[in-house]
Amino acid sequence: MVDARAIAIAFALAVSPVLAQTEARFDLVVSSDSIGVGEPLVLELVSDEPLEGGRRWNWPELAIGDSLPQGWEIVGAAPLDSSASPVLEAGLRRVQRITVMAWDTGVKVIEPLVLTDSANAPTPTRAMLVEVGLIPLGENAVPKPMQGFKAYQWSWWERLRSVLPWIMGGVGLLLMALWLYRKLSGRQVEEGIAPTVEAPEVPAHVTALAMLRKLEAEAPWQQGDGKETQSIVSEAVRLHLQGTFHVKALERTTDELARSLRQAPVRGLDAEQVDWMVALLQRSDLVKFAKQGMDGDAHLRVVKESIAWIEGSIPTSHGPRNTPSPENENHG
Repeated sequence: MVDARAIAIAFALAVSPVLAQTEARFDLVVSSDSIGVGEPLVLELVSDEPLEGGRRWNWPELAIGDSLPQGWEIVGAAPLDSSASPVLEAGLRRVQRITVMAWDTGVKVIEPLVLTDSANAPTPTRAMLVEVGLIPLGENAVPKPMQGFKAYQWSWWERLRSVLPWIMGGVGLLLMALWLYRKLSGRQVEEGIAPTVEAPEVPAHVTALAMLRKLEAEAPWQQGDGKETQSIVSEAVRLHLQGTFHVKALERTTDELARSLRQAPVRGLDAEQVDWMVALLQRSDLVKFAKQGMDGDAHLRVVKESIAWIEGSIPTSHGPRNTPSPENENHG
């Protein structure tokens, strides 16, 4: 009697993990936590779905050409694989591999994907952090060990030959300096020669406005050059930002510039203008790098908003003017 009871308890403990699992589980696994710009990242989605009571589960629709939040572009989608769940007594396991790419640098989030049942009860995955850099990090990026070396003894002639060009160059410079000194010391300054006047440097806002007004007049987006349009808009806004507000903008990526503007406020730029500018540059990046389309009215509106912002922030004798963002002016 004691043996039969012990056997029953042992059997219940063995099957309890399987019977206790009655809720769905949805997991996301990434192939790496750091990649380079344009390098593929593989996402593996794994679900365990209980099917008792006629429950059915809706898999998230992921297709090539779609985009996930934060600029992840789907470039590959494997077929959905189904099998019996190893952790559910009556359940289904489904697996799918998705390949994505990112075109901006920085630490990016892969936001949760959601599996829903027939009653619209959600089961999300965990959010994942991935660092996107200009160059992908190696799997084992450690210095290589030092190789063996052989001692070498330089002869006096080899030592002299290594420094001889420097000696000859120094003598030549000394003779040239002596010749210039004698020539300049014996030369009389001619009277009546007007000093050379350097041409004044063109202000940044003048150059930026000229670029945008030419763009508005030529309207290259009507000939399908939306990428060129957004490139010129981005360059003009960055040029005015750097030349007028002294913010290093031409060499930085959009993410780096956004972090700098939001962490260190700039005189003459309020938070609304910064949000407008970051949104404009991000939209331009999507058109330039991710090949996202915009209609003609959207291109023209972006050009006009950029012209209005530059005209409203032309510097005065006291520095840049603090004007409202173009979106607020349009709504006003």
